[in-house]
Amino acid sequence: MLICPQCHSENPNRNHFCQKCGTSLTHYPCPDCGNNVLLSEALCGNCGAVTGKILTILFHTTHLEREFTPDCLELYEGHIDIGQRYRIFRMSENSDTIPCLDLDPANRQLVSQVVDCQPLQPSILKILLSQAASLLERIPNLTTEEVLADPLWQNLGLPVSALPYFKLRELGPKLPEVYDAWSEGNSEFVLLLDRHRWPLLEECLQHEGLPILQLVFWINQGLLLWKALAPLGFAQSLLTSENIRIDEDQNLALIRLYADPTPPPTLGDFAQQLKTQFTQPPQVLPPSFLAILEQLIEAEDNNVDGALAAIEVLVNHLEPEPDDEPTSANPPDIFADFEAIQEEESSFNESPSTIPDTNLNLDEEVDDLPTAVLPMQLMSLSEAGYTDRGTKRAHNEDYFGVSTQLDVCRNNHGKTVKARGVYIVCDGMGGHAAGEVASELAVKTLQEFFRHHWQDQFPSTTQISEAIALANQAIYTINQANASSGSGRMGTTMVMALIQDNTVAIAHVGDSRIYRVTRKSGLEQLTIDHEVGQQAIQNGLDPVIAYSRPDAYQLTQALGPHDNAFVQPDIRLLELEEDSLLLLCSDGISDNDLLESYWETYLLPLLSSSQDLERGLRKLMEFANEYNGHDNLTGVLIRVKVRPQIPIEVW
Repeated sequence: MLICPQCHSENPNRNHFCQKCGTSLTHYPCPDCGNNVLLSEALCGNCGAVTGKILTILFHTTHLEREFTPDCLELYEGHIDIGQRYRIFRMSENSDTIPCLDLDPANRQLVSQVVDCQPLQPSILKILLSQAASLLERIPNLTTEEVLADPLWQNLGLPVSALPYFKLRELGPKLPEVYDAWSEGNSEFVLLLDRHRWPLLEECLQHEGLPILQLVFWINQGLLLWKALAPLGFAQSLLTSENIRIDEDQNLALIRLYADPTPPPTLGDFAQQLKTQFTQPPQVLPPSFLAILEQLIEAEDNNVDGALAAIEVLVNHLEPEPDDEPTSANPPDIFADFEAIQEEESSFNESPSTIPDTNLNLDEEVDDLPTAVLPMQLMSLSEAGYTDRGTKRAHNEDYFGVSTQLDVCRNNHGKTVKARGVYIVCDGMGGHAAGEVASELAVKTLQEFFRHHWQDQFPSTTQISEAIALANQAIYTINQANASSGSGRMGTTMVMALIQDNTVAIAHVGDSRIYRVTRKSGLEQLTIDHEVGQQAIQNGLDPVIAYSRPDAYQLTQALGPHDNAFVQPDIRLLELEEDSLLLLCSDGISDNDLLESYWETYLLPLLSSSQDLERGLRKLMEFANEYNGHDNLTGVLIRVKVRPQIPIEVW
């Protein structure tokens, strides 16, 4: 099976072009020169650019007859596997030298690179893990011994060296996922997506104009990573400077895990490294934060929570000092390899007169500390909307509305982004007269209400309920005027999201849905359908019995058929504490568990700033049309990127 890189549809292995969209399944255009390159090749033959899917290989063996060197990877005519899928990567096709990224002969461990010669085929590991989802969910809560004794793990035949990556899956994308893994005799192979071309943290710190908050953010992330890695014996991953990179969203990211030596490194060792890195010119770490690192260096325990609490205290007392010299109007682009990264403008200095006492007790009780220490602020907001009538309907009864206001402020302290938006999807009731009229009227009524009533304060739940009642009344009035009854009364479902910076309100009536995707929690359905089956479940009925009813999918609420006494919208308020992707959609997309089955393919990649939302939504819609297609399809995607807040007054 070949997965099309353009539309993600499945194709037989013999196909040279995607049977759905016509994309080549054998060649890929070089991003540098446009020359067509075989997908199995690592380098462009015209300009030498890296075009293949490069992977980091972690090779471990307990027995080897010949000398333990990079040459020992050439097991199958230049490949590392008997199926000859993974070929050893060389920066030049004429080179006989196998690059070695790390070599530990004493422990029989080798790190190198390979290229996936069949990048459109799912890896064997991905297929195996799809059958072991329950085990993956349990692994973080099990000891190593318990996992190794589990029959399901034993049946998978995976290498022990891959287990830490599964235990630390919640750290993604700070830690790469395992791409493929297998055991062969006394040898273990673990493949990770390669990150060696990502910028080094040390390189980024050499650029001028980095805001103090960015420095504090990286220190905070480092301490949180220490908190996760140290108990499992992988703190050394943070003491290896070559291992710490910066991803496209300006977060710390690790290339791989390093097991701790004996004795293991201490938090003081890590604090010393941070102090060295973050005080090298041109960076100037404020004295208050420097004092925290110095206390960690001198401390005899590994109380990272105390340091995180101290950072929170100090960040909330940061105040700027006016600069004597003008700052650069063109800040350095340290993330040039990632086109979508938002550039920062410049730095600000901390006023010594406003620094609180830095002699903080890092040993005080901090059990109730939140995971995210710093409050979050909006970094960017982008959206896309699209609708399609589907393959079976003669006309489209869906209607959507997208309205976004962005206010970007730049000054010598950096950049702040303020945003507000109204996002609505309505699905005109199928089989009812003028369903398309009802859905359009609902969207426009809601938009008009918030255009006039949303001033400075975020709308309250009372105001949101008032807006929905107004939309219902507008449709109901037309039904009454036309003396419509029963199936002749037009109506519509409705889902709506209101966003102001990182605050979100969601509301819905009917069975259109809102989903959220985050890297930490995956896919979450934020709404519960207003239908007979769900109502029965909420009343205590078993789900299987509830949906065996012939009327299980009949709506219990909709806008228009009845007066406001019958409409009780569900409204929720959310604070987004991490990068989030929101999807508002009609049931033409969500039917048959499409999103639950394919969200990792069609939604998860869109969290990245480098991915085009319009293109991603079109791909999802095309797939949904093929997967479902029995109804109209409408979706609105909203990508919200957040970062720690700078709690200072603007001069």
